[in-house]
Amino acid sequence: MTTHRHIDIICIIVTLIALAVTVIFINSEKLGVTKIVDEDAEGYEAESGFTANDMDGDWDTSSATVITLEGDSASISGKGAYEYAGSIYITGAGYYVVSGELTDGSIYVDAYDSSKVWIMLSGVDIYCSDSAAIYVKKADKVFLTLADGTVNNIESGETYSEEALSDKAGGAIYTHDDLTINGAGELNITAAYKHGIDANDALVIAGGTITITAPQDGLHVNDELNIREAVLNIYADDDGMHSDTSILIVSGTILIDGCYEGIEAITIDVQGGDITIYPTDDGFNANGGSSGFGGGMPGGGFGGGHSMSDDSRDASADTETAAYDTVKAAETDDTDSETWIHISGGNIYIYNESGNDADGLDSNGDLIITGGTIRVSLVGTGSNSAIDYGSENGGVCEISGGSIIACGGYGMAEAFDSTSEQCAILYIYSDGAEAGSELNLLNEDGDVLLSWEVPYSYTAVNISCPELELGGSYTIVIGDKEETIDITETSASYGDAVSGGFGGNHNMGGGMMDRGGFGGGRGGHRGMQSRDGDTVDMPDMTGMPQMSDGDRPELPEGLEITPGAMPEEMPDMSGADMESGMMQGGDMRGGPDGMNTDNAEASAETEISSAKNISEFDDKTIGMLAASVVVLLAGLGFAILFRRS
Repeated sequence: MTTHRHIDIICIIVTLIALAVTVIFINSEKLGVTKIVDEDAEGYEAESGFTANDMDGDWDTSSATVITLEGDSASISGKGAYEYAGSIYITGAGYYVVSGELTDGSIYVDAYDSSKVWIMLSGVDIYCSDSAAIYVKKADKVFLTLADGTVNNIESGETYSEEALSDKAGGAIYTHDDLTINGAGELNITAAYKHGIDANDALVIAGGTITITAPQDGLHVNDELNIREAVLNIYADDDGMHSDTSILIVSGTILIDGCYEGIEAITIDVQGGDITIYPTDDGFNANGGSSGFGGGMPGGGFGGGHSMSDDSRDASADTETAAYDTVKAAETDDTDSETWIHISGGNIYIYNESGNDADGLDSNGDLIITGGTIRVSLVGTGSNSAIDYGSENGGVCEISGGSIIACGGYGMAEAFDSTSEQCAILYIYSDGAEAGSELNLLNEDGDVLLSWEVPYSYTAVNISCPELELGGSYTIVIGDKEETIDITETSASYGDAVSGGFGGNHNMGGGMMDRGGFGGGRGGHRGMQSRDGDTVDMPDMTGMPQMSDGDRPELPEGLEITPGAMPEEMPDMSGADMESGMMQGGDMRGGPDGMNTDNAEASAETEISSAKNISEFDDKTIGMLAASVVVLLAGLGFAILFRRS
């Protein structure tokens, strides 16, 4: 009888408790509850660009499925994988260790879109004649770990199957989803079709020694590309590294030898590492934004557009490749995107002995240098420019730390902006410095502040280092020529080509020399127009000494190039039996949805500080509140009916 009399009160109390729990959940972070998130989940952005799993190249293999490749078949111990028709199919989340030789097939990952898959390569030779040798069809994220002390070889053929082409596969390693490469072993990738690694999502390289040879891009990534603690040797006919969005380099050693453009993305952020590039066009190219020279449009134009070498263009003339490139171009519409290059650390060396319209550091937007050591050598002929930024797009070129010696031609030379915190000099030398001549910057006491034996001939050089100060007097020595300069402005240009005589001083105050009035595009310049409107003829540089291939600058100390080699003979595929494997369910991705505060009303300021306007909640939260109200009303109805009975 007591329970009957108080049941309505009990129901109301229980319902109110449920409503209170819902409100607490909504405000859990404000109340100090720690939110559990999956750092490797799609859409989650780690502050450093790398998750704990990205950097774990020595995970426990004791419970892993073991896959031993045996030519045209394989033996598998464990669950989540099976062999069929000479290829290995991984269908479940979990850990896999792979070794041995696969003569004509792929490691094919086709799991749930919530699955995380760890694959350790422990000494493999994988060749696939008509598709990617490692192919990620579906997963949340794949971790490709190179076992310490092992050498792993991946190779693909020249012609891909219709099935691979219909899926837009374009690399010896191809992935639809996030891919991380880590570990301490070696990986040699030889692509005969398009790219070394073609990633349609984010690519993280966090370890290993990786050598890539490809007819187009070494690394081709649709999303972000983040690199740390790795050794990369890349030989590519087009871009060494290309991302449709961003490239972040934190540490490691990178050699891009033999490429059209070295590093290309909308934003390029170098925080450390040793980077050496031998391009025939731009060293760095931040290709977002728009410019009068067609910047931001893949496949053509000047001023930062993506462009292939002649050989690559010929190779891509077939129908499938042309269709593929059309799709890729449509996917890369970044003409309205913010673009920049930011260098805050590391050692960067860019050498270009053959470019005629090339830039060392080329940004369609900002070029910001706050640290690091930068050396650029481009020949002084044509319209080569050591640094180039999007002044026509409102971009800035500033330096506040680090040191730079960037040599090229003066026809398109640009100085740092006067808003820079560190003093900088643009020095013009129309007679031209010979290849291999030593450049020195001395202070008033004759101490050497900067010194470099510049590999190629040049007519302009950008110089800056922390020791340069306003009011100071410095001497530039180029071969047997020298000039003393008094620094009266943060950024200024000096030299005979600007003022009409060696030893003169022409102040530009930052920015570039006027590009107008030439006609015929950037490649046809025969004159230069200074700020005061005077036109200065460019010197005839056809007789300027240049370095031959045999005089190429030595690589940074400790860097070795060890291209991988595939087995000389591949046994014929004789057929394979279907070996069943147990499917393993995928793990669900975590990470609660965030609140939407864009539509908060101004009147909310008068409410209690912890209260929220209803328009601030997302659909899930509103649904939970509605459910709580329904439960409350149901409880009240139940209490009324029970009392009447």
